[in-house]
Amino acid sequence: MQISEARVERLVIHRVGNPSRGEPLQLSGKAIGVDEAVSALILEGYLKGIVSDKKKFQFVHETDLNLNELYHYSRRFFRGEVDLLEVSAQIAKHLYARSQHPNIAAGDLLIILFSGLGEAEAPQRALGIFKAEIQEDFLTIIESGEVFDISHASGINPRLIDKGALVLEGGPALYAVDRLGHEAKFWVDDFLRALRVPDSSSTSKLVAEVIEQVAEEIADPAAQLRFRDEVLSHCKSEPEVSPRDMADMAERYVPAGEVNRLFDNAAESYGFSLQSEAPLPAQGVAKRLEKFWSKVGVGHGVSLLLPSDLSLQNVQSVKGDNGELTLTLHLLQRDE
Repeated sequence: MQISEARVERLVIHRVGNPSRGEPLQLSGKAIGVDEAVSALILEGYLKGIVSDKKKFQFVHETDLNLNELYHYSRRFFRGEVDLLEVSAQIAKHLYARSQHPNIAAGDLLIILFSGLGEAEAPQRALGIFKAEIQEDFLTIIESGEVFDISHASGINPRLIDKGALVLEGGPALYAVDRLGHEAKFWVDDFLRALRVPDSSSTSKLVAEVIEQVAEEIADPAAQLRFRDEVLSHCKSEPEVSPRDMADMAERYVPAGEVNRLFDNAAESYGFSLQSEAPLPAQGVAKRLEKFWSKVGVGHGVSLLLPSDLSLQNVQSVKGDNGELTLTLHLLQRDE
């Protein structure tokens, strides 16, 4: 997404409380313009801080995408059926209704209309939805003649996004971020109702974590070593692998139902729908697995860090009469 030619057209500010604590929803009665200095801060902070492939999502709904409130409201605005003030009020009311969790803080809601996003030949608009929950303290220097004074102020830091979304005119895609989502994941799950769009990096990380979990499920140490070697050999012999490839290998060692459960749990944790045939760079998966498996337990509370070209085949331990413990390791050097 190109944002170098983006502009701030207008914005609306509402204040959204938590209804479970009796805090009100305060709606503004006017959309406002901003000067160049404020516009520059918004573009550099809010817009630049949210446009990233790692923050790309898409709206979802169980039956009909048009029943997703945020998607529906934004489509009506982009079609010209409502103006910025009206759509901002709809968004604020929807957010207020979803702010019932006791950990959700009150905050200022900025609805910003951007234009000039994307390619120059086909620029598009976007609705920025940013909730600022934390007021930061600032010191300002005041100059009066030959006297300098200092004063305190508090306000919003646009370079630090608490919760944000950028809804694109061109379709169900959006960007989203929730810096405080570890306490109440309502922003993405309940308010936006969106799923992450997986990239190869996040999918590779997910697959590697699942394969590591599968290895831990294999009780027989020798079988676990065979599984690890088989996975790494496959990743190093192929340019690409897929989640389905990894699942097929895992199912030769662990029941298919357990493998499916591990993949489903990981996809839910990562917040996206995993495509079983999605091609992934095999070397990327291998490097992540080698990092996981470089630490090998050899018993008696002892672990080793092995280089990627060595695998542990067997361990023999002998206890001496004086308490001395002798460990004999049998290692195999892999062909690179």
